[in-house]
Amino acid sequence: MTSTTSPDLTVAERLLAEHGPALTLGGGCTLPDDLVVEIDPGAHLTIGDRVSIRRGSTIQVHRGATVAIGNDVAIGEHTFISAMAGIRIGDGAALSNMVDLHDHNHRPRTAANVPTGQLVPWASGFETAPIIIEPGAILSNKVTVTAGVRIGANTLVGANAVVAHSIIPDTIATGVPAGARRHFDGAPAPREDRRTLTVGFFGTSIMEHLEAYNAQMTTQADLPEVGSKVTVEGWHQRGWVHRLNLSLRAAFPHVGFDIRNHGEGGATSRDIAGIVEADRATTGTDYDLAFLGCGINDVWRRFQNRMSEAVDLDEYTRHLDTMLKQLSGYSRRIIVVSETPFGPIENPGTVAEMNVELARYNEAARAAAAAHGALFLDVWTPFTATARQLAPANDGDAPVSLWSDGVHLTELGDTVLLQQAERILAEHHIVEKLLDYPLLERDAALTTYGPMFAQYRADVS
Repeated sequence: MTSTTSPDLTVAERLLAEHGPALTLGGGCTLPDDLVVEIDPGAHLTIGDRVSIRRGSTIQVHRGATVAIGNDVAIGEHTFISAMAGIRIGDGAALSNMVDLHDHNHRPRTAANVPTGQLVPWASGFETAPIIIEPGAILSNKVTVTAGVRIGANTLVGANAVVAHSIIPDTIATGVPAGARRHFDGAPAPREDRRTLTVGFFGTSIMEHLEAYNAQMTTQADLPEVGSKVTVEGWHQRGWVHRLNLSLRAAFPHVGFDIRNHGEGGATSRDIAGIVEADRATTGTDYDLAFLGCGINDVWRRFQNRMSEAVDLDEYTRHLDTMLKQLSGYSRRIIVVSETPFGPIENPGTVAEMNVELARYNEAARAAAAAHGALFLDVWTPFTATARQLAPANDGDAPVSLWSDGVHLTELGDTVLLQQAERILAEHHIVEKLLDYPLLERDAALTTYGPMFAQYRADVS
């Protein structure tokens, strides 16, 4: 763009004259003479009050995108900000010298992306996702932030770091890629548009785990008298899924978790396949994380001589394959959970035979998970190891069991499952990575992420 404005204008006046309504500029800003601002048609740049930008910096806002810089933001020398979807820098944040924020990448030059083989750098198109810098965050010299990343309030990112995944608030992060080094008690800061992760659970009663409910039983100041009777008023879902929900909320208090427990008592893989299909047809929910576990009832029904309900291994494998194909289409991460073994539900010989059969189903689940790029959570091994250690050493010892009836679990059994679920989430940094915004093709990203930036655009009512 060639400027025809008078050299006597201030930097703010020059920018407003060049960009008109595509630029919203607050008062009291300190802007260098050589600041480069490029705003394409349909794009918008908002700069808040008392923003300081040092020399040599560039802000590019490509077609349809938004850059929103909050109040009292400081941006150092030779910083480069380039948006194809949206970049937001919260109030009081600081970007030191030579920081680079790019919310987009070139897509790979695959045959599908470049069907004509055209040899120009942009022929493969771009994928993009927002960058969010929350209030009070500080990015030191030469930090690079990649597409889809959210940096939490008060976070300090050390010099030369490459931030490739989101960082939670009140954190000191360094390195390539940047990782948390420690957390601290952060100063008060506004928490902007809380990130919510949707987590689905598809399985049997081991996931559903219903518990009778009466309000008086949960009110410490109004507990019923010992020996009195209460009426069941309803049912709550408890068990390891409920406790994992609480654990996630405690570990990530800045994140919202929309937990959808579709576990169903007595369900076989045949039933759960129907639940998965019905859920998609009726709710259309996209899941950030989905847990899938089934098989125990498939086996148990045969040993109960309920042959019409039993599901053999071939049919089980087909159902699992179908469910994983479906869930893969609208879930960012899938964890297939093995079944827990049968406990003392029948005579020891029968239980051993049931567990040999159930182990075959678990191995089929492991193979299906690998084929569909899902993680496999083996709870069988730690469960049997714990049960063995808890077995009474002497006939007179009080029994301690992981099972309430040989299939359903006690609180101790639930705790074993909870620990394994927490372990796999921590080992693979699953929640932290899910806080990233998914990369989308450029036009799809504008549609999907546009509402996040609507309030910062003067051209959107």
